[in-house]
Amino acid sequence: MDAKLLNKYIAGDTLPEEKKEVIRWMKESEEHRDQLMQLHRIYNATIWNGNLQAEKTEKKKPVTRYLWSAMKIAAVVAMIAFIIHKEYQEYRIEHSAEMQIMTVPAGQRASLVLADGTTVWLNSNSTLKYPATGFRSKERKVILEGEGYFEVTHNEKHPFIVETEKYDIRVLGTTFNVSAYPNSGLFETSLIEGKVTVYQPDTQHEVTLKPHEKVEAKDEKLYKETFSSDNDFLWRMGIYSFKDEPLETVFKKLEQYYEVKIINKNEEIASRPCTGKFRQKEGIEHVMKVLQKYVKFNYIQDDEKNQIIIY
Repeated sequence: MDAKLLNKYIAGDTLPEEKKEVIRWMKESEEHRDQLMQLHRIYNATIWNGNLQAEKTEKKKPVTRYLWSAMKIAAVVAMIAFIIHKEYQEYRIEHSAEMQIMTVPAGQRASLVLADGTTVWLNSNSTLKYPATGFRSKERKVILEGEGYFEVTHNEKHPFIVETEKYDIRVLGTTFNVSAYPNSGLFETSLIEGKVTVYQPDTQHEVTLKPHEKVEAKDEKLYKETFSSDNDFLWRMGIYSFKDEPLETVFKKLEQYYEVKIINKNEEIASRPCTGKFRQKEGIEHVMKVLQKYVKFNYIQDDEKNQIIIY
């Protein structure tokens, strides 16, 4: 972190975005927080030392002037210390609480109700992390790896944040679906009702959705479009639905749903559109046989290596 920016923050001269940048940096580690507090102590010492030097060189000026100057400096220092302490305490409250972890195995699904009344459905091979003792900070934050469907309880004072591998979703109270399996290259958020903002925490790039709009990540950028059918969310009832999706995308989703590696050596079929519905409990082998009827390909299933090779 730039030392000049840290000094501006301590002196209270940062712009809103600069302040956010310092706070993000401070939250990264205990070492960063110690470094900031050390600079803060140096800053305090410099101010008071400078004030004492001024007293020595300006002995002829009234004593009350020095006292007034000292009082103003003390007030500024106290305010800075209060802000740092308050933000650090909020960080500790948010992160010191034990995180509960709910993991859904491949080929399964589950639902739970959080402490604020928010209902979450988790798709196959997904994990949700949330505060075990309830939300205590100004933000209701959870961490999602995989796919989740959220019905968030409205609370204007405490926004609900879904943190994923690349993007975060901020809401007040709404219904939406997030698909963000780690290391898959796939990210998609669909809004059913209410309002959500999808953003990258470290940049200014964000997209706000209205009902029946979705955003998808492609080449590190977010693209927004509308949707009319709720078939993509039937997984909550154990049904996987695809409509005119490239077979390559379907294979990627099946990899996540059933935790199996699919290697496609038949590039000719990668872009072929796929439409169909499959019951989750019928398993990957049934899905592959159904797809095989509509798109001509052969495959070998290697159970020992847990992979499917298409040729």
